[in-house]
Amino acid sequence: MADDERPGSSIGLCATCAFARRVTSARRSVFLLCGRSRTDQGYPKYPRLPVVRCPGYERRADSGAAPPKD
Repeated sequence: MADDERPGSSIGLCATCAFARRVTSARRSVFLLCGRSRTDQGYPKYPRLPVVRCPGYERRADSGAAPPKD
């Protein structure tokens, strides 16, 4: 498992969220796109990381990791 995919990493909840998508720019910068932003303007398209609380968080089925506790 990569460092950015471990619970509590610098990415936070996005590392294991079903709606997060990794986007790589032409300059090889990596961003996380919030899929919830497509249907709900209350979610930022590219959230500031780490995300530690998110009402729309749903754990990816393949992540196997529990979300961080409050």
